Amino acid sequence: MSIFYRPRLFLLSGMATAPNFMETFGEQLCRTLEARGFQPEYRLLFPYGDWSRRTAAQMLEIYRDLRLRPQAAARSIGGRRAVEVIRSVCGNGFPVLIGHSGGGVAGVQAAELLRPALSLPDMLTVQIGSPKCPVSPAGRERALYIRGTGAKGGDPIARLGSWGGWVTEGSRLRHRFRYDRFKHAPAYRINLALTGGHPDYFRGHEPFVNPDGRTNLQIVADYTTNWLLERWDSENEA
Repeated sequence: MSIFYRPRLFLLSGMATAPNFMETFGEQLCRTLEARGFQPEYRLLFPYGDWSRRTAAQMLEIYRDLRLRPQAAARSIGGRRAVEVIRSVCGNGFPVLIGHSGGGVAGVQAAELLRPALSLPDMLTVQIGSPKCPVSPAGRERALYIRGTGAKGGDPIARLGSWGGWVTEGSRLRHRFRYDRFKHAPAYRINLALTGGHPDYFRGHEPFVNPDGRTNLQIVADYTTNWLLERWDSENEA
């Protein structure tokens, strides 16, 4: 059986969140994957701590990690903490890193460290409502970025950070520089029409319901699992 059929979902929470903040989301993902014949498990991670730790300390750590380039992932705080847990519990499963808010920053940086360590170049990462942090060329095609949009113009946390960088165009003898704001962005990016704001991606009850009767939780979970399945199908075909 392919390792893709035993995914280990590591759900990385952001700053000062409740201990069970992403639990319902993990359960929803597993139910959907089980219905498709997979054998998933999920584990909650708090790379910067939960709401019992000082918010200011967590904010400083996330800000520091957000400024790192992919090649400096070994210096990350949240990424290294996540790696320690993932390597100790993953076993023979296939890790998938799914982070909300600052947890998405830690997830991207943890993936940079885990790919060579676990010999898994096709490991996938998902960022949900996260600040923009640079993704390496090796990780871009295996990364999904989800941003919620609502009546108030969308998630403000998703406006933080940058994916930008300078690129050259033209011939060797005659070239010019151009700033590309998506140079280091995940290859897969989607805006989802959700109800509420940054803390509400995983709400599965009223009033977080769209006109079609679907909750934020259903919308985000369905898009995430569909993307994962598409990537695994393409890897198996290859």
